[in-house]
Amino acid sequence: MNRTHGVYILALICLAFNTFGQTNNSGWTVEAAGKKAMTVIEAKVFMKRLASFVVDNHLKTDPVSPQKGMIYEYFWVRKKGTVQQWIQGEGLDTMHDGSWFAVAMINASRSTGDPFYRDILLKWQLPFYLKILNHADELFTSERNDGRPGDDRGWRVSKEWLLQGREKGFVPYWWDDGASVSLEMLNRKDKDEHVNFAGRNEWGNRPNPEKRLSGYSHGSSSHMAQDLAAMLEQAWLLVRESDAKLTSEITEATANLQESRTRHGAPAIPMVKAAHAIARSDSSMLTALPAISWNTVAAGRSDYRRALFAYKPGEKINIPGFADDQQYRYYVSVAREGTLTEPAAFWLVYDAFTLPMLYRMYCDDDPAPPGINVFDLHPYSFINGKPVDYRSQRKGPNGKPRPIGSRFGPQNMVVCGWGLQALKMYPDLWIKAQQQITANNFFPTISGAEVKAALEKELGQGLLTWEAIFNQYGYIPTGIGAGSVLPGVNWDEFSDTGGYAHLISACAQWILYLEDKRDWELHRIASATK
Repeated sequence: MNRTHGVYILALICLAFNTFGQTNNSGWTVEAAGKKAMTVIEAKVFMKRLASFVVDNHLKTDPVSPQKGMIYEYFWVRKKGTVQQWIQGEGLDTMHDGSWFAVAMINASRSTGDPFYRDILLKWQLPFYLKILNHADELFTSERNDGRPGDDRGWRVSKEWLLQGREKGFVPYWWDDGASVSLEMLNRKDKDEHVNFAGRNEWGNRPNPEKRLSGYSHGSSSHMAQDLAAMLEQAWLLVRESDAKLTSEITEATANLQESRTRHGAPAIPMVKAAHAIARSDSSMLTALPAISWNTVAAGRSDYRRALFAYKPGEKINIPGFADDQQYRYYVSVAREGTLTEPAAFWLVYDAFTLPMLYRMYCDDDPAPPGINVFDLHPYSFINGKPVDYRSQRKGPNGKPRPIGSRFGPQNMVVCGWGLQALKMYPDLWIKAQQQITANNFFPTISGAEVKAALEKELGQGLLTWEAIFNQYGYIPTGIGAGSVLPGVNWDEFSDTGGYAHLISACAQWILYLEDKRDWELHRIASATK
């Protein structure tokens, strides 16, 4: 048996049945080891702790600020109470993460009935995002670009990213009034104090030793639009029967988002179109969304198969740092069908099971704890069906293992929750898929029962892993062992909204699974295809 196949089989065993390795991991592995999976009550307590931390530390509540209700991506914990407590990358994820946190509040509200989560959404987040989406033409203009020439990543000539005059539906990467600081400015060796990428700098020529951000980015993206669309779709479903005015504003926002992406060269993004179709109750638009069949699944993208089997000799294949695509696909499919069909359900189960195997193949000297996966800003690669390097080789920052992050692991836990709910609805799903899909190297050699056990461990005990991390750090770090982000400052020091968002949604899906409920049925969408 060669090394690739040996590690491959070990990865299967580790995923389904691994115990916490304690050789190289920190105290949080010890705390979580041996515990039984979270109960419903424990999951509710954990998600409340997570949400409360974000509200207390990431949420902008200044009543006179134009950005009231915005949730910052990064909270620099040891800088709490200073202007540097909120730090933003000028092309990173504050607006993305806020969208996912809004989705998490909806998931938490549905799964618990606790008004705490709905109140966060309706008091803070939705008013902020709807103000931008419905009034961006009044708030932003591309008439003046204060970005440094050459430092704008092509935004000056990019149709997808660059703000076009004044337009509704455009959500910039960042927008602030001096309450946060720029990661890029802090990192500049030339001590420049102006915005780095295309944008408007309202700070002007005043001295800016703290590197404050005041103004707004001229950049956005189709990626961000999908996160916004998921938020809008789920928010519309939540409030459609209780608040006619808010429902109308959300509908307007979906139209503006669709029109903005059309102007930027992407008129057919399924997630964006799904949100608009749901808000308009337009059955023709819904039926035009992509359908998922068994053939679709067989021919669809699989990073697991790309890395292990469908590669070109010598080709470097980066494995994903997010599970965004799986979440978009879920929301689009449920919007179209009004339920989770067998092929769509299997695709979720398949990805939730196979994608963590790639990281576990890397972990040759210490099995990865449940819920743990790659750091999205540190690429992991495969060549010729095996990792470029292994954990035991210590090729990560500072001669240590490659870092782990709080995005992909928790996101995949959400997908595990949907997969587990689907396996209750379709108990023979794995067997049926094997009958329907005959492609070579498609199925790992494992039974449906073992897949279910693996997903239960990844989600149920993954929550324990992240609870232990939260207990040890006092927050959810953006990365662990991720090296420096600023001189003398590690990524580990930043609390990351995205991690909280996906963990809260993971708690919600675990609660629904334990209570024999199905998330997609709580959407209460009538099928557009029947």
